[in-house]
Amino acid sequence: MTQEERRGRRRFSVSWPIRVMNEEEELARGETANISRSGAYFLSAMPASLQPGMTVSVRIGIVDESAGSARTVSGDAHVVRLAEEAEGAGIALHFSEELDPFSEMDDA
Repeated sequence: MTQEERRGRRRFSVSWPIRVMNEEEELARGETANISRSGAYFLSAMPASLQPGMTVSVRIGIVDESAGSARTVSGDAHVVRLAEEAEGAGIALHFSEELDPFSEMDDA
């Protein structure tokens, strides 16, 4: 049986640098596996201090290779889940407010 898709926004498979922080320190750093305006899933070394339900600050480096440009989007997010992956941990985030990493893409 396939799992029903519950996401409200289309996700894109991109590999962009992402940092997750609280007020005092960086909690995780990695590369996005997929992202939308409402959330992201990224891979990182196992982050011992991250827990589902936490509110964190997020910074994502948006790289547009075709235009030769880069920018950063940031905001708050809730940690939805942590999953063990071969590379360490998969971390699912839901942004508190929509972020716009795809201002030039349709249906993001």
